[in-house]
Amino acid sequence: VYPRGFLMSILRGALYYSRQAFILDRPFTITMPTSGQHQNYPGYGNRDYAKYFRSKEVSFPFDTYSADKSTFYPKNTWINIPVNQIVTEFFLPVWVDEGDYTVQFRNIAENAPGDSPTQQDANFDLANHVASDTVDVEVIGRLYDFHITDIADYNWERVFRTQIGSAVHTGLTYWTGLLGIDGAARGNASPFTLPILPGSNPLEGMKNVTVKTGYHVKFDLKTKGNMFGRQDGIRITPSFTFVSRDGQTKTPVDLYYNDDHRTFIQVGSPRDTEKRYVILNDRLRSVPEEELSDTARNKYNHDYGFAEVGSVSREMFVSDYIRRFTKLKTPVGGYDLLLLPEQIRTLIGPKSSLPPSVDYERANAAVQRWYGEYSLPGDPYVVAKGTDLAEYGRTHRGLTKRDPIFLRDGYIILNFNIESIREGNLASPHLQYIHAPLMNQWQKEGFRRGVRDSWGNRFALQDGDIVFFNADKSYKDDFQVQVPH
Repeated sequence: VYPRGFLMSILRGALYYSRQAFILDRPFTITMPTSGQHQNYPGYGNRDYAKYFRSKEVSFPFDTYSADKSTFYPKNTWINIPVNQIVTEFFLPVWVDEGDYTVQFRNIAENAPGDSPTQQDANFDLANHVASDTVDVEVIGRLYDFHITDIADYNWERVFRTQIGSAVHTGLTYWTGLLGIDGAARGNASPFTLPILPGSNPLEGMKNVTVKTGYHVKFDLKTKGNMFGRQDGIRITPSFTFVSRDGQTKTPVDLYYNDDHRTFIQVGSPRDTEKRYVILNDRLRSVPEEELSDTARNKYNHDYGFAEVGSVSREMFVSDYIRRFTKLKTPVGGYDLLLLPEQIRTLIGPKSSLPPSVDYERANAAVQRWYGEYSLPGDPYVVAKGTDLAEYGRTHRGLTKRDPIFLRDGYIILNFNIESIREGNLASPHLQYIHAPLMNQWQKEGFRRGVRDSWGNRFALQDGDIVFFNADKSYKDDFQVQVPH
């Protein structure tokens, strides 16, 4: 009597708690061996059963490609695996929905009259000719490609603009490191990596400059997956560290600032009510119009009902979205927290060479770009984190900028902790750029934890460090009042 079926199945992704993790837009591997332990009848036992297999098959509940993307397999298709091929690689398309799935496997015995009945793992009951198995997996998206695309400080204008006063971008930006989303060389070179510090400015005579406080930096980043909903967004939590100019001392700090009516407002305190805004279609942000058009069409078709758009045609909606809505100020938070909402998100997924069964708009929505900007207070007071500044002021008969409690002669390092938020669930972030359970994308993209400035001073860094602000120079220094005489 021939052994009629035997199956052991392994899926190789990353182990994500109780499920294997499949990452969007990346390859994954399945292993279907033909050896193993059957019942200990004569001729059975622990051995290789390949010669008794008619076929090995796998079925994914989501679309897949072959490893080289030459063959497309629609979801729920039984895919034949050569019996003697133990390991097979596939590729996960970017438009697959994130979430939990169960992958099915089956081996059919060479003397089977059909593809049923089946039995889990092996045909321990000889009436069954097919061995089957299932493996639970989770499809997970991506959070990646953070880079700084502009700095408002005049010393940096020619780095990002082809000439003074021009809106035409040079194409130069500062990336996390020299590597791309999957660790391959991105194509950028030094000094166009983060953090921005003395030595990052490539212009002649500017190698020692850094960014003055009060000037904003523009940035964008990308996500892949189901981050196209109206309640989806990016949460960025800034933190601040003071480092001496020689890099020898480093201190986590709190920042204070004054406004027109109040003094010594602590960033992150209830008194800190300063708000930040972003204009998506800003002249100096250089968002491609194709991105805006694709995003507008998706909104018209999927985000709004008849009651909201009425008799407005899609063409009119797209035009109005680009010319008016994208030029409105979108609130994104303050100095202590940024929340980038869907109003400053564009859709940049694939639009060509898609299989006929794939929805064009769903594929285009599968990759998103988020635009933001941030600045420190214009002339901040810097103190060691946890300092009771009010108590110090009471015991020292007031405060002045010259008090020794304030740190100076160094840099304020701005650090970003970046998380994605699904469906407005702030209590449970979806993905994390740095502090994910399985992978640090910041490191994947080649961030260096130790750098030297233009004077040769060495600085130890933390993942998420993006800019060194000069703690002793403010944007106000560029606008000193001059009285003619």
